[in-house]
Amino acid sequence: MATEFPALNVLINNAGIMRPENLLAQQPDLVDAEAIVTTNLLGPIRLTAALLPHLQKQPRAAIVNVSSGLAFIPLALTPTYCATKAAIHSYTESLRYQLRGTPIEVLELVPPYVATHLMSGADDPRAMPLDQFIAEVMSIFKTQPTPAEICVERVKGLRFSAASGKYGVIFAGLNEARPDGH
Repeated sequence: MATEFPALNVLINNAGIMRPENLLAQQPDLVDAEAIVTTNLLGPIRLTAALLPHLQKQPRAAIVNVSSGLAFIPLALTPTYCATKAAIHSYTESLRYQLRGTPIEVLELVPPYVATHLMSGADDPRAMPLDQFIAEVMSIFKTQPTPAEICVERVKGLRFSAASGKYGVIFAGLNEARPDGH
């Protein structure tokens, strides 16, 4: 890829499979869980590893990893998805630390529940409209050009639930209000 696009200086890891899982009735082969881990976690790790040597040669570069508000408070219906997004958050923190002092900026985008086709949220009125999400993210980039984390207002309750002392209440509300994942 680097030979085809020698000026490439931004990597956006936006991988996501989100499937409901009933852990009490889980199949012994773990096909869904393994696919989610492979796509959501190993995909970004592998792509970052493959492109890191090229990005290090650029005068300025950025890696943007997309996690989720569910990395900070899991939706019990989708345990592997939430676990992989929590792992992406942790991986991003470590990557940012290891790349400090290099020309590579490491950012984390933390989306809330956005109206996309992930878990049939495209038509859910409770989901943040995609155009509003994009507009707010772009506004953050314009006003804070180098934020470590990009959190729109709608996700801050999840992201900072532990710090605010509201983790238990929000966890219960999220999981009791959405037993079907919506």
